[in-house]
Amino acid sequence: MSQIAIVIKFPVQTHVYKYLQQKVGPSMMVSRSNFFGNLVLDILSKREKAEKAPLGTMVFPVEIHEDYMNRFGFNISPNVIRKFNLQVDRMFKEEMCTYVSLTCSHNPVKKTEALSQFLNSFDISEDDIKTETLIKYIFRNEKDKKTFGQNVL
Repeated sequence: MSQIAIVIKFPVQTHVYKYLQQKVGPSMMVSRSNFFGNLVLDILSKREKAEKAPLGTMVFPVEIHEDYMNRFGFNISPNVIRKFNLQVDRMFKEEMCTYVSLTCSHNPVKKTEALSQFLNSFDISEDDIKTETLIKYIFRNEKDKKTFGQNVL
């Protein structure tokens, strides 16, 4: 017996779209067994405060089986769409920082070169998201981790 599914077209930013294409393929089938499926189910099945995140210009299709819809019940709103984009963007940036940090600590590579390698692996260009913005994010992230480490020890 085949299950009925719906497709929600999430508006996402260009870099988020390209990141998702590399991580899950041209579209996503929601399942509790993977991070992004869990993320979608979590986002759609809870009502929380409004998120401030831009709606993107591209759309990424996310297919959800009717069974999940019936079990969890969903709220689809502009806030839910923003929340999805924001969460994937956060994961993208966390993975980016991890890659740059590990690459630079084990190789004689500058952070800008490591960042360029990371972005190239997802076919993300300067038109998609400004490199300068990401470099600032990497340095803020490193500073926050150092400050956190100093406060804990």
